[in-house]
Amino acid sequence: MTLSTATVHNPSNFEPSDYEVVDYLDAKRPAYSGGDPAAFEFEMKEWEREMALYLGADWMRKKGRCAHCGNGRVRWITVTDHTPTGERVVFGADCTERLGFRNRADWKLAQLKSKAEAGHARLKVWKARCAFLEANPAVAAAIEQAKGAAHAKNTFVADVLGKLDRFGSISERQVAAVLSSLQRDLATAERKAAEAVEVKGDAPSGRVTVTGEILTVKDQEGAYGVVTKMLLKLANNSKVWLTMPGDCTADRGDTITVTATFEVSRDDKHFAFGKRPHLVAQPAATGGAL
Repeated sequence: MTLSTATVHNPSNFEPSDYEVVDYLDAKRPAYSGGDPAAFEFEMKEWEREMALYLGADWMRKKGRCAHCGNGRVRWITVTDHTPTGERVVFGADCTERLGFRNRADWKLAQLKSKAEAGHARLKVWKARCAFLEANPAVAAAIEQAKGAAHAKNTFVADVLGKLDRFGSISERQVAAVLSSLQRDLATAERKAAEAVEVKGDAPSGRVTVTGEILTVKDQEGAYGVVTKMLLKLANNSKVWLTMPGDCTADRGDTITVTATFEVSRDDKHFAFGKRPHLVAQPAATGGAL
């Protein structure tokens, strides 16, 4: 049976000894990077001339398509002559190595050996993974836990557990980091669930006095050096973010009273930013009421 030129180069019909390598070319069109336009035009014409010289009048069709696998976006190409038909065809970089086999039998044998080695490697990793999970039941439980909705966006955990699948084990530090990250996910989910049912009032606006619990204390770099900021949760469940007064000795979890000028967030009416704070009262154990 005579094969058509459309199928004779396919992997199923490939005979390495039927091809003779002519040259190796870059099929990507030159890109203009500044400089003399005339020089670039000359470079472009030379590239087109080279493509036509090696691939013929239909070089535009041939240059970017591998005749072997059909990939239509190859760049580094091997120009070959198919000796039984006299046809000049292109092989992409990934398929070029197949031309190095003496005949189709050698190529098929190499394929079988490659598949066997890959299968052996995968089996070895799988056995190592099973042994690792048996010795680390917390990780096995974490894999199941990570499938929950609370962890759907945790790319860190997904990446580390992916390494377990690829290599068969992970380090003790990675195990600890995964378990800690999953716990944070659960805490965040619980907090968001509580906030969803929590009735919030409007955040304060203007120069007013408020009383609230300190949720967060954080040092930030400002225009005049490091300043300490705090997040207060008020009685109506709204929150305010402002600078901690210099004479305040309270800490997270304490309830204080401050006077400040507040501006409500444009994105959330239950949140405001405060400035020019003045401490009114703080826990007696840390300095007493002022």
